[in-house]
Amino acid sequence: MNIIDQVFIGIAEGGFGINTDILDTNLINIVILVAGLSILVKNALGESLSVRQQKIIGSIQAAEDRLDQSKARLSQAEKQLSKVKVTTDGISEDAQNTANQLKSALIHQGKEEIQRLTENAKVTMTITEAQIKQQLLQQVTTLTIKRVSIQLREVLNSEVQSEIIDKGIANI
Repeated sequence: MNIIDQVFIGIAEGGFGINTDILDTNLINIVILVAGLSILVKNALGESLSVRQQKIIGSIQAAEDRLDQSKARLSQAEKQLSKVKVTTDGISEDAQNTANQLKSALIHQGKEEIQRLTENAKVTMTITEAQIKQQLLQQVTTLTIKRVSIQLREVLNSEVQSEIIDKGIANI
C-alpha cells in the first residue's frame, strides 16, 4: 500500500493524534535550537547585510558623484557651445560684412573702369576723327593743288604770266 493510504487508514482507525507531553516530543530542545540558530543567523546575516548595505550606499554615493560631475561637464559644454555659437555668429556676420564691402568695392571699381574705358574710347574716337579729318584735308588739298596746277597750266600761257608779273611789279 501506499504511504498516503496508510495515513488515511490510521486517521480513520483513530491511530493519529497529538502528543501533548513536552518532554516526550523534545519541544524544549527544538525551541532552544531555533532560538540559537536565529541569534547566530541574525548576527551573521546582520553583518553580511550591513556590509552589503555599506557597499550599496557607497555605490549610490559614487553614482551621485559621477552624476554631479557629469552635470558640471554638461554645463561647461553648454557654455562652450554657446560661446562657439556666438563666435561663429560673429565670424559669419564679419564674413557677410566683408563680402558686402568687397562687392561694393568691386562694383565701384567696375563702374570706374567702365567710365575710364568710356572716356578712353571717346578720346580715341576724337583723336581718330581728327586724324581722319586731317587726312581728308590733306587729300582734298593735294587734289585741289593738282587741279589748280592743271587748270593754271591750261589757262596760264606766256602772255598771262607776263601780265601777272607786270601787275606784281606795279604794285610794289
